[in-house]
Amino acid sequence: MKKIIALFLLLSSGLVSAQDNLNDYQYVIVPVKFDFLSSENLYRLSTIAKLNLTKLGFKVFYSNEQLPTEASSDRCDKLYLNIEKKPALLQTKLVLVLKDCQNKVIFEGEEGKSREKELAVAFPEALDKAFVSLRQKGYAYNGKVLTSVVVSNNSTSSVKEVVKTQPVSSPKIEESADYLFAQPIANGYQLVDKTPKIVLKIYKTSQPDYFTAQGDGINGALLKKNGEWVLEYYKNDQPVSEKLLIKF
Repeated sequence: MKKIIALFLLLSSGLVSAQDNLNDYQYVIVPVKFDFLSSENLYRLSTIAKLNLTKLGFKVFYSNEQLPTEASSDRCDKLYLNIEKKPALLQTKLVLVLKDCQNKVIFEGEEGKSREKELAVAFPEALDKAFVSLRQKGYAYNGKVLTSVVVSNNSTSSVKEVVKTQPVSSPKIEESADYLFAQPIANGYQLVDKTPKIVLKIYKTSQPDYFTAQGDGINGALLKKNGEWVLEYYKNDQPVSEKLLIKF
């Protein structure tokens, strides 16, 4: 019994290790045709996958899409999506898999299932459910730059990490707290709550701890004071100052 428990713990730790680099990536490539389908975007599965990944905060492109300049320089700074169809009787089962440029599994989700008989209904329903475990895990790009490099002695490819300077999360963030996720956008971040809903957009300035801030009825600034993030703006001609818990 002890051997079984030890083996289970070893496998579990390996799974966590394989999945703990998800936040290193900001780009995902989605196939326009999955292996188990007969034609491109059948049942709109590619569209549904891209929509779900975009909602999570990834920058998503189809496999046949011309990439913008900032995303086209290196294939190893991207994740590659695959949807696997599992054998099942009277059910449709799909599993979400995200791999890196070396075909290493970075994330594998739980099965999404549907008992619908009509395939045009069953496949989209199963795929939406397959994304549940990824949404539960959560995602927030951590600012790393991943590039492929060539090792001269054997000419094999590897991945090198270069850490960007980025803002520091608020101290003592707890899962029960009403904190905001910072998701990268052009020239800044969007701050998203747990629903998820975009609460605020902040834009970089020449100072790393100072952002301009825009939101619903808010036009102000986000700055670091005594180690805490503080949002300052005017409401009804009166100055307002709010502390925010932010997870970058």
